[in-house]
Amino acid sequence: MSENRVLLVVNPFRSAKGGTQLAGIVDALKGWGVHCDVKYTEHKGDGIALARRGVAEGYRTIVAVGGDGTVNEVVNGVDGSEAAVFSIPLGAGNDFLRSLGIWTWEEACRLLAEGDFTRIDLGFAEYQDDAGQRKQRYYAVLADAGFGSEVVHNTPRRFRHALGGGLGYVVGLYRTAVQGQTRARRMKVRVDGELRYDEKLLLVEALNGMYAGGGLKVAPKAKLNDGLLDMFLVRDMPWLKIWALFPKVYRGTHIKHERAEYFQVRDVEIEADKSTRVSVDGEVIGYAPARFRVVPGGLKTVCPPETASS
Repeated sequence: MSENRVLLVVNPFRSAKGGTQLAGIVDALKGWGVHCDVKYTEHKGDGIALARRGVAEGYRTIVAVGGDGTVNEVVNGVDGSEAAVFSIPLGAGNDFLRSLGIWTWEEACRLLAEGDFTRIDLGFAEYQDDAGQRKQRYYAVLADAGFGSEVVHNTPRRFRHALGGGLGYVVGLYRTAVQGQTRARRMKVRVDGELRYDEKLLLVEALNGMYAGGGLKVAPKAKLNDGLLDMFLVRDMPWLKIWALFPKVYRGTHIKHERAEYFQVRDVEIEADKSTRVSVDGEVIGYAPARFRVVPGGLKTVCPPETASS
């Protein structure tokens, strides 16, 4: 990577050992010849502001150090610029990096220093906020309407940070069931402009990357540079069958389930009850109606050669 002055946007709450690990990250980058400055988030939304300020100050590469929520904020902060976005995991790994084929912070540091820039796709979500106002947001990994967003809502941040995304979401899954929030909702779903579904659905997801939920292989056929989103939806089913389906998602075999459908799209529109939650990259952002669409080549980043060429 030729542009070797980068800004690290760090979520210090991501890991109990974050300070020690961050020092190792900074030292590793310096050893690879990468000069980095560090800014810390304190509140939700800080990553957007820090990334935006970094672009204004001339940084050409903004690195999210944390999880997918931090990545999401940085992606939205660099909107409209030519700045590149990358990520280094702090604590548990994140699904953006998993989808890029990167599994450790050491791998991420080396790639940031030695890799070449490329462009990958982004997702773009439109939704309603609490006041019923139309909002929009880019996403790097996953957008969800329905049950998946209820699980996110019922997964306390402290569990996600302490247990990692996968185990943390098991807690959220259990809490969602106990609170009786596993019901399917009537949804109208248009796929690339055509009404395809008008029935009770448990969830509708549009993925840019292969992994979500802390290592779940939700979209086993997804590619980050194919100009498509991978859509996964689940029809209504009893709670026990939902629980039985969950382990299959780790292996990517869930897409063959009789109550599920999986295919590739460019644009998904969802009409549903206004209490239907919408989430992107592991954070609840609002409510239906929602629209998820792909932005081909929307993000400049660094990824392994095998990922860039796939």
